[in-house]
Amino acid sequence: MNLYLRNRFYIIYGVCIACFVLAFSYPGFMKLAWCVIVLFLILAVFEFATLWYLSKSIKASRKVNKKLSLGDPQVITYNVVNNANIKLHFELTDELPFQFQHRGYTNTGKVNSNQSLEIPFKIRPTERGEYRFGQLHMYISLPWLGFVQRKITHSIQEDIAVFPSFIQMKKYELQVFSQTATLAGIRRVREIGENDEFEHIRNYAQGDNIKSINWRATSRRNQLMINQFENSKSQMVYCVVDKGRSMKMPFENLTLLDYAINTSLVLSNIILRKYDKAGLVTFSDKIGAVLRADSQQHQLQKISKQLYDQKTAFNESNFELLYYTLQSQISRRSILLIFTNFEVPYEMQRNLKYLRSLNQKHLLVLVMFINTELESAQFKQTRKMKDIYYKTFAQKAIMDKEKIADELRANGIQVILTKPQDLSINIVNKYLEIKAKRMR
Repeated sequence: MNLYLRNRFYIIYGVCIACFVLAFSYPGFMKLAWCVIVLFLILAVFEFATLWYLSKSIKASRKVNKKLSLGDPQVITYNVVNNANIKLHFELTDELPFQFQHRGYTNTGKVNSNQSLEIPFKIRPTERGEYRFGQLHMYISLPWLGFVQRKITHSIQEDIAVFPSFIQMKKYELQVFSQTATLAGIRRVREIGENDEFEHIRNYAQGDNIKSINWRATSRRNQLMINQFENSKSQMVYCVVDKGRSMKMPFENLTLLDYAINTSLVLSNIILRKYDKAGLVTFSDKIGAVLRADSQQHQLQKISKQLYDQKTAFNESNFELLYYTLQSQISRRSILLIFTNFEVPYEMQRNLKYLRSLNQKHLLVLVMFINTELESAQFKQTRKMKDIYYKTFAQKAIMDKEKIADELRANGIQVILTKPQDLSINIVNKYLEIKAKRMR
């Protein structure tokens, strides 16, 4: 058992010493001084004995999901249960994982007798991997005394894995397939041509193409029935994630690689829900994960597992190696969404021939990121000479990024230039546009 003397104890102790000093100066106060010290000791011993007796009557626990979602606000819930017959004061300290950069979360409060109290605590994981939660320490005392404090340690260490954002995955799945998708930023693109694969027979609705009326079904049901067709399925769609040093750039405590990984999981889920085949390739100076496009039941779990282990390398990305790898691994024409980040025109021009070759064999979409800090810097007021230099540099960097995008488009390569926070919605809209316009 761990017992600690609180600051209140030392204050009262100081008062008792002052009473004795006063009693030596004025002997008539000696009895009063003894009464004060005896009363103080009785109260301290009483609280000590009470906390000893009630130590097993109060418990604390931590409730955290077995899997956490990268970059999303989530909640840890602490539960304090008091089975004693008196109110108790508590201080709760948790040994949180070092990734949260908290030196111990502490919450204080009072819990009534025979009461259960829930305490929420918000967290936002910004790194993938294992997070270790340590012991949970609780310090209890009597609220109307508080001379002595007892420490109770709950050994509830656990390791929790932080995966790519499955919360965003479910969010965008609901938005894409809901009737109110446009309110969430999902663009409805008018489909070009007619759908060519039969899906099912349904009742005729006003505005349907009369050429699709099924007259046999109409005669049997005695009401107009129509054939429902849908887009061609089983297109192969690959998310190609660059892990080079350019993807190490941070934004709101997440790297660009983390944004690309979260979006890859979001898009892969929608691809599979659209009955296409989803695949994954990661690369830097070497090839990382290569997962062939498929639409099997466990494909999304395989993609999530592969994305969980990807880390940013500080080397320069090798697009030549990527080109030859895709040439050997993907024989059928596919949709390639490459998440990368060219910062200077020279870097793009050096790899342009490989991108053009990929675009000839596949439908290539290159995804690059806008540096939002540079965008805000170009509109700042200039008061010093260094502010002028900084603003000029920001404007040049923005112009270089736009020049890179324009040159890629001039070579027939589709480009998405997006802010990190808008990445998922822009990629989902691009995929839906490709499906609606039947791009191949």
